[in-house]
Amino acid sequence: MNKNDKSQDKSNLKYQLNQHVSVNMGHNYCIVSCSKHRLPDLVDTIDKMISKRWQITSGLTSDDGLVFQTLTKPTNV
Repeated sequence: MNKNDKSQDKSNLKYQLNQHVSVNMGHNYCIVSCSKHRLPDLVDTIDKMISKRWQITSGLTSDDGLVFQTLTKPTNV
């Protein structure tokens, strides 16, 4: 994939769910990020996504004051 190609598919969307949580979302994979100081907001967001059939795919990771969680949505559901 060429980073300079402006014609790339822009199917990945970034949502700012609230002041502290954002989601980079594709059709079946997403990364949720949140300030490490607002973990209750992250937990609430992840709970809502799990209720919509998203599944946690790995443990949490952190960088530069943010916490990241990945989720997938099974295609056969």
